[in-house]
This record gives sequence, structure tokens and C-alpha cells, in this order.
Amino acid sequence: MPASTTADARWSDAADVEAAIASVLEAERTARAAVETCAAQAQARVQQARDRAHAIAERAAQRTARVRRVSAARLDARLAAVERERRALDRRTDADADDLQRLQAAIDELADALAGGAHSSPGGAP
Repeated sequence: MPASTTADARWSDAADVEAAIASVLEAERTARAAVETCAAQAQARVQQARDRAHAIAERAAQRTARVRRVSAARLDARLAAVERERRALDRRTDADADDLQRLQAAIDELADALAGGAHSSPGGAP
């Protein structure tokens, strides 16, 4: 093979190698950018999940507080009714069997409410 053809082939081979190296380096840069983009998206999703979990916990705390307030108000109302019944009975001197049954029913209802309502419904009905 003539000397100029061999030199041209080596030059061509070197240019091909450089082009291949440049191509690999560009692919590496593209891949690195894609990985960084994915990492940023993942971080954003993690933050969104944290924010959502915080909002859920906040709503749960508000609901729990509301249930406690309603329960306390109901208990206070029942206690007040029992107290009114007791005062009414104290004012009367001629307590009869009906009065004692109503008082016992009110006491049973209060005890049931304090125990979690497992025995009967309001008014004494099972």
C-alpha cells in the first residue's frame, strides 16, 4: 500500500476514534442530565407526599378535637338532665314509684353513656 494511503487511513481511524469518544462523552452528559432531572422529580414527589401526610394528620387532629367537643357537650347535657331530675325530685316530698323509676332510668342512662353506650340507647330502650 502506498505511504499516502496508509497515512490517510490512520488519520481517518484517529478521526473516527475522536468522533466515537465525543459521542460517548455527549451520551454521558445527556444521561447525567436525565439522572439529575429524575432526582429532582423524585425529591418533588417526596415533598408532595410529606405535605399530603401533614395535611391528613392536621385534618385528623381537627376531626378528633371536634368529636371530643361534641362528646363532652352531649355528656354535659345528660348530666344537666340528671341534675334537673334530681332537683325536681328533691323539691317533691311525695316521691312515688314512677319518680323512682325515672330517676333510676336517668342514672342507668348516665352510667351507660359514661361506659361508652354499650348497654342501651337513649331513653332506656335496648
